[in-house]
Amino acid sequence: MTSLAMTAPAATFKKVTVRETLVLLALAWLIPFLVHLIPWSAPRPLGAYLLPMFWATFVAVYFYGAAVGLLTGLFAPAMNLLLTGLPAARVLGGMSLELVVFVVAMAWAVRHAPRCWLLAPLGYFLARTVTVLVLSPGEILTHADAAGHFFTHLVVGGAAGLVILAIINAALVKFYPKSAELVV
Repeated sequence: MTSLAMTAPAATFKKVTVRETLVLLALAWLIPFLVHLIPWSAPRPLGAYLLPMFWATFVAVYFYGAAVGLLTGLFAPAMNLLLTGLPAARVLGGMSLELVVFVVAMAWAVRHAPRCWLLAPLGYFLARTVTVLVLSPGEILTHADAAGHFFTHLVVGGAAGLVILAIINAALVKFYPKSAELVV
């Protein structure tokens, strides 16, 4: 079985070097770490609003595909948990699943619609929805209005992070454009 990164044409994903991998891993760790250092007194951590785990992960997927995206995405939460205690250990599994879904979806999307500047926010919606359906389906499926409440909370709670993801996505599309590869 081949990964999306391995089957993508050269024009879609670049071959990553060790140096680039180390830079991505450092950024993936540093960005959430710095976000956690910002004084914040709300009941949920600031990272839950800004979604910093997804920033470097999306950049990694955009340039290098699924394999590097997975490495980047799964490295950051584990390192931050060891060094800062955030994300809380109880949410690490869910966050890891969310990042895996995000990476797989983004690798496919970048390959098929590379000029869309809303891929990253849409990928977050998909990843969060799949994760909630897998880990606690009752949160969405129990009542008629539960799905609406879930998506409202998702948009309102993550609005700042979704805007940041859209800005990162738009900047990559503008300054590092890719062409779509049609796959039958």
